[in-house]
Amino acid sequence: MAKQKYRGKKHHRPAHPTIYIWSHTKRAEIEYFQEFKNHLGSPLLMPKKELCGTPQELIAKVVEWKADEICDEDNDQVWCIFDVDDFFKQDSKKMLKMIKVAHENNIKIAYINECFELWILFHFEKPTNPVPRGDLERKIIAFFKKKKLGSFIKNQKVFGVLLPFQGEAIKNSEKILGCEKYEDIGWQEVLGQNGNPSTSIHFLIKEINELIEKR
Repeated sequence: MAKQKYRGKKHHRPAHPTIYIWSHTKRAEIEYFQEFKNHLGSPLLMPKKELCGTPQELIAKVVEWKADEICDEDNDQVWCIFDVDDFFKQDSKKMLKMIKVAHENNIKIAYINECFELWILFHFEKPTNPVPRGDLERKIIAFFKKKKLGSFIKNQKVFGVLLPFQGEAIKNSEKILGCEKYEDIGWQEVLGQNGNPSTSIHFLIKEINELIEKR
């Protein structure tokens, strides 16, 4: 079967800058950004799913895809989003190597250390220590009840109910990460034990909001 192209280089024509977001699972991360796209009603945000075992494999596949499909002069952005989970612990050298490869190919990383529910929690508070997964879900359930947002279960769609708190999530993420620019992220630190809790999703969120404002 022939490979489907989005805007192939062979027949390239200038287009509005687009943000492509790739996730290695079908879980909450990519669904969040699909809801974001639906909310904006914009073709300039393109969430994609690439089912594979590890973030390292995701990055390798997206590097290959980008080489075939993206013309850098269009100023498109390509992001890989993933939970750190135990992937960094299992093969830290490989992950750091692949993040370097991503950056060499102008691909950015939206990580969450350790899981996506942490990004949800950032909408309500700024934890300074790792939050065990069981406690994390209980905290979110409590905040949903307190804010009268309905019930919460893992992997449910949450973008709409969290949107009014997005600014707070960005502020909390910035404070926890401790750097104002994506380029200043110390990857070995943030992906390891000392980087839990932290995320770089807020950089992606800000890029999306800025792109839409410029339409």
